Amino acid sequence: MKKKIELLAPAGNFEKLKTAVLYGADAVYLSGQKFGMRAYAGNFSDNELIEARKFCSLNKVKMYVTVNIIAHNNDITDVEKHLAFLNDIKADAVIISDLGIVDLARKTFPKLPIHISTQFSAMNYGTVNFLHGLGAKRIILPRELSISEIKEIRSRSDAELEMFVHGAMCMAYSGRCMLSFHTKNRDPNKGECNQTCRFRYDIASKDIPEGFYIEEEAEKGTYFFNSKDLCLIEHIPEIIESGVASVKIEGRMKTQGYLSTVVKTYRDAIDLYYKDRKNYKYDPEWMTELRKVSNRGYTEFRFSDAALPADQNSTSGKAESTHDIAGIVKEIINRKHLVVEVKSAFHKGDEIEILIPGKRTLNVKLDEIKNAAGDPVERTNPNQTVLIRHCKSVVPGSIIRIRK
Repeated sequence: MKKKIELLAPAGNFEKLKTAVLYGADAVYLSGQKFGMRAYAGNFSDNELIEARKFCSLNKVKMYVTVNIIAHNNDITDVEKHLAFLNDIKADAVIISDLGIVDLARKTFPKLPIHISTQFSAMNYGTVNFLHGLGAKRIILPRELSISEIKEIRSRSDAELEMFVHGAMCMAYSGRCMLSFHTKNRDPNKGECNQTCRFRYDIASKDIPEGFYIEEEAEKGTYFFNSKDLCLIEHIPEIIESGVASVKIEGRMKTQGYLSTVVKTYRDAIDLYYKDRKNYKYDPEWMTELRKVSNRGYTEFRFSDAALPADQNSTSGKAESTHDIAGIVKEIINRKHLVVEVKSAFHKGDEIEILIPGKRTLNVKLDEIKNAAGDPVERTNPNQTVLIRHCKSVVPGSIIRIRK
């Protein structure tokens, strides 16, 4: 029997790590404060990495650490020190894109598993087998591959394969872009991207054929560089049957509300498949859930080999959602009150949803809100701690959502 596919979630900081694990991730990927591709995600100090390793071990969750910058000469000495530290704390793998760092890790720390980052753009089985031959245990495939290409790679390689199933996409091949460096002097390949591609541009070219869709957007500007978000929730059976080892969610800079909803949705779909493969049926409610959190519209991109450029292009630079994350349940007092850390304002009388790990979502009308001193309040404020009436099955870490 094949090993169950791994659900891999992002962890931008310790609170997000806890959220990812609570809502069903089998593994997490995170970064130290240097050498990862999300320099502004919060990330983990060395002491936090030690604690994260302990937390993951306790919860039987794998911890992969990104060391996936494209390194310059002056990075190598410090990268080697960082790899030594990750080897000492027994990280389950390091995610690397630079061949020099791959060689350094393989020769100096042979027991430290290596995963090749999607940044490497391993687009074919020849490249995958070459990297596997260098000592890489797993190859993280580019988003630009279709499922038929992934299946062929699987049939021709013994390497573990990982693929993205959800989240933001880059306008460049697997993130190898220099746009924000040219506009803001921030190097995307060292984790400093400011997402210049999401901005509006006015593009004019006499060489573009008449009728090309950029021309049609000329009056309002174009978001040609700005992709919709990837979403493959409808294709879970085919993805599992393709033989990939891990499915990955993008989003180390996303909120706990995003993480909880997306991880839980994919967890539910994967678990349903393994519970009853023959009678598995896609649930449209999963897509409804995914639209509740921040997204730029969804696309399947190259999955089916039939995508057109316009299928990926976003018509706005702004991410949207149908719901706000109103708060996070921090603790329960005597089964009478939920202690809530407020993220966005809500009022007495509002209809809320409570997303509970491993359980159905509760719909609740707020008939009572109290401040930390126990006094009734009509309206909450962000960063405030409040009390609401206890609801059955709610646990710490549950997410409160409210329709916009």
